[in-house]
Amino acid sequence: MNSDLLSFRRVGLALVSRLETLRQRYAAQAGCEPSGVVFLPSPEAVDLIGVDAADVEQLGPVEAPITAVRLASPNPDAARWEALLSDGLVEAGLTALLPVAMASKKKQNSDIEDKIKVVLRAFEAWNEIESASAVGDRISLTWADEAAARVRLSVIGLELPDSGQFRVLSVDEARALAARLAAPATRSASVRRTTKETDILVSVNLEQSTPVRISTGVEYFDHMLEQIAKHGGFSLEVDCEGDVGIDAHHTIEDVALAFGDALAKALGDRRGIGRFGFELPMDETRAGVWIDLSGRPFSKFDGNIPGERVGEFPVEMTSHVFRSIADSLKAAIHVSVEGENAHHMIEACFKAFGRTLRQAVKVEGDAIPSTKGVL
Repeated sequence: MNSDLLSFRRVGLALVSRLETLRQRYAAQAGCEPSGVVFLPSPEAVDLIGVDAADVEQLGPVEAPITAVRLASPNPDAARWEALLSDGLVEAGLTALLPVAMASKKKQNSDIEDKIKVVLRAFEAWNEIESASAVGDRISLTWADEAAARVRLSVIGLELPDSGQFRVLSVDEARALAARLAAPATRSASVRRTTKETDILVSVNLEQSTPVRISTGVEYFDHMLEQIAKHGGFSLEVDCEGDVGIDAHHTIEDVALAFGDALAKALGDRRGIGRFGFELPMDETRAGVWIDLSGRPFSKFDGNIPGERVGEFPVEMTSHVFRSIADSLKAAIHVSVEGENAHHMIEACFKAFGRTLRQAVKVEGDAIPSTKGVL
């Protein structure tokens, strides 16, 4: 057997092995038997084998749209399509089943559902529409006055098929549709940050106080982020896979950057916010945090915190966290702390920062809080 043929067979066997790994992992997540799962190169292949859409789930992104299909009985056509899968498509499927990727997709689906609810309420307020409903990402409209409704829809750029049904495939599409319907926006955002050291998903919602769910792999840092959310009065969810086996630096830094970015996206144009804001005592400690959501990043930290670590949290990372948030949030953040106990001093900084955010992000009017007219 020549070397080229041997190499080809090895590549083929490796792909089959990775495909079976994907099948086992997906079945475990979906709660079904692996033998009933096949994978297709794209969602379009589903129509060619006649599978119920309820049993179909696209795993990969647009550029690698590997699609999982749960079959009630064996389907030779599906097996033939599966044989066309490339290594890149299988890799996209395996990546989609990583914990942070799954959390990201779950959050995206939840965000789409929330936005669709807003869209439905807006449509139901139209006299031209009798009812509006949704199944998954598919919206169905029942006309009260179809001609008038279509005229009004065309004004906002929607040309619907005769069925009155259309799909909302992404959070951006749902948000854009809600904006065109003049539906009130929710100040919320999700940011996924992926590097060679970390894979992070951060979600914030400034309009509600729950849920608060944080898992960074650094327990003391989890506790500090919980302080920010609790005292800031907003929902915060963090999923993180980081190289904490080396040390906590990359995880803490990248979570702070993603958190600041999510806050910035949730604030939008920052219209009507208080903008500024806090000082608090904690036992022997006193911490003050002053913030300006100005759109210009700057960070200053005054204080000498004793020791090297609190739990697995390096003391030196305290100032670094606020600098990272300032950079990605595009805000001026000044922190000052004095005290004796490192745990108290760090915690006071994070609590004060949460209280500062509560004041700064609170909506107090409808104007941009700047003489420039922009932040």
